[in-house]
Order: sequence, then C-alpha cells, then structure tokens
Amino acid sequence: MKFFKKSTALLLAFLMLAGMLTGFAADEELPLKEKQYEDYGTYVLLGDSVASGYNDVEYVFSEFTRVENSYADFVADDLGIELIPLACPGFRTLELRHLLEDNFPVEDGYLFHGSHTPNEEIEALAPYFRQSISEAGLITLGIGGNDFGAYLGWVIADVMEEDGLFTDFVTKARALLAEEGVESDALDDFLDLADTMGVLPNVISILPEALDYGISSLFNNWDPMIEDIYRLNPDVTLLVIGMFDTGVKTEEDVAKNEKALIKLNIAQAIVDFANGPMKKGAEKYGYTFVDVTGTICDETHPTAEGHRFIADKILEALPDVNFPYTDVEYGSTYYQAVAYMYENDIMKGTTATLFSPKGAFTKKHLAEALYAKAGRPEVDADSITINDVADEDVAKPAIVWAIKEGIMSLDVQGNFGPNEQYTKNGLAVALFSAAIAEDSGFLSVIRALFFLFGNISLAPTQSVTRGKAAMTLLDYFRI
Repeated sequence: MKFFKKSTALLLAFLMLAGMLTGFAADEELPLKEKQYEDYGTYVLLGDSVASGYNDVEYVFSEFTRVENSYADFVADDLGIELIPLACPGFRTLELRHLLEDNFPVEDGYLFHGSHTPNEEIEALAPYFRQSISEAGLITLGIGGNDFGAYLGWVIADVMEEDGLFTDFVTKARALLAEEGVESDALDDFLDLADTMGVLPNVISILPEALDYGISSLFNNWDPMIEDIYRLNPDVTLLVIGMFDTGVKTEEDVAKNEKALIKLNIAQAIVDFANGPMKKGAEKYGYTFVDVTGTICDETHPTAEGHRFIADKILEALPDVNFPYTDVEYGSTYYQAVAYMYENDIMKGTTATLFSPKGAFTKKHLAEALYAKAGRPEVDADSITINDVADEDVAKPAIVWAIKEGIMSLDVQGNFGPNEQYTKNGLAVALFSAAIAEDSGFLSVIRALFFLFGNISLAPTQSVTRGKAAMTLLDYFRI
C-alpha cells in the first residue's frame, strides 16, 4: 500500500498518461457471438392472414401454404428447418379450437368465413393439424385479430337484419363485405356506405354490441386453445405473436408512435388491450409472447419489411442453446457480459434458466465472482470466524479467500455484511481496492485508477443490478 503515500505523484502520473490510457483500458469490444439455435426439426405455423403471408398489394393464395417473404418463410430459412404452414386468412381462436377438439361446434355462422377453401376440405384437415402439432419442435401462433375485429361489419349487418331494419343497407353492406373479403379492412368502407345511406348513427349504436361479441370470443377461447396445443404436445416451444397497430405504414409512423401522438396511441391502446389474454397466458402456461409493436403495414397486413421485422423478433425470442438465461435478451446491453460470466463460470444464475439481471448485487456476490475468476483456489473456510456468514453457506470459502487476500474485510464486530447491496460507486471502489491488493505494480495501479475514474457515477448512491455488475466486472477483468 506504499503507493498511497505517493498519491500526489501518482495522480500527476495518471494525468500525464491520460492520452496513453486508452491503450491500458479494456480491449476492443467482444464480438457478439452468433446465436446457436436448437434443431427444432419441424416448425408449425398457426394463425390468420398475417401469419399466412397474405399481402395487400398483390393477391397471393396463402391458405395452408408457404408464402415467400412471409415471416414464417424467413424463420424457417434462418433456422434451416421444415415449415408446415397451417395458417389461413379469417381464422379465429374458434376455428382453431374446432379443428383441435372433437366436440367444439362453431354456431355463429362465421366458421371458416374468410377462407376460399371449401369448409369440408378444411374440416378434413383436422387430423393433419393435430398430428403436425404433436410432432412439432417449434410452433408460432399468430391469431386473434379476426376474433377482435374482422367480423364487425358482418355482425352489425346481422343484428340490423334480425331487427328488420334498413334492409337496403344490409344488402349493399353484405355485398361490399363479400367483395372486399375478410382479409381486407372493409370496416372503413362499411362505415362510409352507412354514412352515404344515412344510417351511420344506427350503425354506431350497434357497434358496442359487435365489439363485445369479438372481445368475448377472444377472451373466452384463448386459454382453451392454448391448452389444446399443449395437450397435443406438452414439450413444444410455443411462441405467440402479438397483435400490432396496422396504422403504422412507415418508419416515420414508428417514430410518431414513440412520440405518443394521439391517433396512433389510441390504436396501440386497443391493440394492447387485445394482447392482454396473450400476455397473461404466457405467465400461466410458460409460452413466449413476442411483442411486434412497430410492424410496418401496407393496408392491414405487413409489408415484406414488416414480415422481416416479425421474423427477427421471433428469432430474438428463441433461446440460445449455449446460453440458458431466458431473461437476458440476445443483443441487449448486458448480454455479452452475462454470457462471459456464464461461459467462464464466474457469476451463476438465480435459477437454471434465469439470471435476474435486475436483481440485487451484493458483497457476497462480488466475493464469489472474484474467487471464481481466481480459479477457486483451495482455502480453509474455517480459518476465519465470520459472525454473519454461516459455516454451511456455499459462499463462505469465497468470502474467506477475499478477506485473506486483503480484497475485503470484516467490520469491528466481525461482520461481513454478505447481503449488503453495492451502489455504483461502491462497486467501483471495491474493485479498485481489489486490483491494488492483487498487484501493486505501477502499471497495474495506473490501470486500476483508469478503471476507477471510468466507473465513478454521477448517481453514486444508485444500487447496482446483477446485469450492470456483470458489465462492470467484465470491464474490470479486462484492465
């Protein structure tokens, strides 16, 4: 510790060498390792027109077939696995339950309403649906939009007909809906027709009833549909693709949405509401919910760019076979640091599959990390009595080692404070002290000082999370 007696000279040297210190600092950023995916074998695509690859610019038949430049096409190619496309325009949760359950009739008059394939041919696919799901390694499910809104015009027309009202409007409205198809956003044209024919107030009065029908359908059928899938294949990797605001047409719209402009925000609020049962189901059943907010559309369906965006979100959500923590997103700010800690067995997860990056980082955790980095040398854990660390605590050897090495110490009462959480500055100072204790050579001290100055925070009392600690430790190990 004699260097501390020469603090003035040392500080001067530090300042003089400031221009050189970048050479002493951490090496170049670690390259982001290519993600390694599990070999899922077969990928089953379930869903509606968005999932099927339908587009608004040029009609492409997309019923139960692979569509080029759809998100499923991108995902299957990127993973190098077989795609079994079982998505169809117009599909709702009701249709999927009907195909996956033996006794689930759909009696609302809209069964397979949006499909060009005859109903009996779709009915005949039920065994194939069930077998494909049971044998799949990966399933993506993109469904719910038709439950929520695609049939609003039809429901309104049906209600008006039942009431014996406005038969001329009902006839023309049904012709319009049939012409534009369930894949298209016909509701705007439907409302324009109602306005032209002077019945818009009547249509608006029925709208809440129609909305309630759609909302009830989605909320009531979501969980049973998910249970059908897991009944057929309990171990499948299931990703649910969230709904998105179809009003996002350009990157500029994405930026506007981020700035919380009212029009887009209202649409996104509706979408968030519709995504509610999907997110709750992820907590209940353990599947992965994929948020695709910001998907760029033509009219109501994604562009090729939008499909690529969804595909990338799916690939981001899939786990890395060489990295077990599902709560650390690939490419996130602390991904590389956590991956380094995992690969080198320096910081362990809080469970086999969770790292808990937002959890607390304590003195005990630091002792364990430094002990692991040192190679876990043999140490007599009973050689030091620590009042607040039990003999059976798995961290005790690391704590004893850190004390013997002069890296850490006990207070005057003989306590270590194993669960004391570090602040940002507290961790920086602790690691600086560790560096000096390990090597008091001049160059090492300069490096340690550079690390200290680089990690001193303007928010000195802010607690350090496990994710941030991993990043700080990685910087420290590279000085």
